[in-house]
Amino acid sequence: MRWGLQSFFRLGVSSMALAEQAVSQDAEKVLEEKAEPEEDLADLARRLEEAQDLAEERYGQLMRCRAELDNVMKRAAREKEEYARYASQELIQKLLPILDSLEQAARHDQGASVLYHQLLGILQGVGLASIEALGKRFDPYVHEALFKVESRDLEEDVVAEDIQKGYLLHSKVIRHSKVAVAKKV
Repeated sequence: MRWGLQSFFRLGVSSMALAEQAVSQDAEKVLEEKAEPEEDLADLARRLEEAQDLAEERYGQLMRCRAELDNVMKRAAREKEEYARYASQELIQKLLPILDSLEQAARHDQGASVLYHQLLGILQGVGLASIEALGKRFDPYVHEALFKVESRDLEEDVVAEDIQKGYLLHSKVIRHSKVAVAKKV
């Protein structure tokens, strides 16, 4: 029986070792399970931060796109207004020689004077204005100097003679005034 007790004892010791090993493994599993949620929380926090960064980036892109769309719409409205404002420019430019001829004829004929003033009134109604040049300082943005004339009465670079009248359409030059510019003797 002795041997039986020893075997039993050995069996008990190895059972205890097995039980201790199982408890140890269970404890490691519990620790791993506790560690996993902490890792999961850290991972979730990291993923949440990444998602927030992505959301902020997309929100910034959306706001830039919205601002760009607003700018495009404003630019289109301005261009449309500009187009409507100057749509008659080509027609008016074609009528200017007729206006010049009527102005010349109006100096000699009362009937031509009436026609000239009627046509000028219509064109002024759509934004046409003549450029006053005589006696003004020469301005290359609105005047075209054809030649210089010697003058004792006028200062240097003052318009001495208005050869062909210039016109503005809504403050935009559509024909420069052709002028003679004074120079000192």
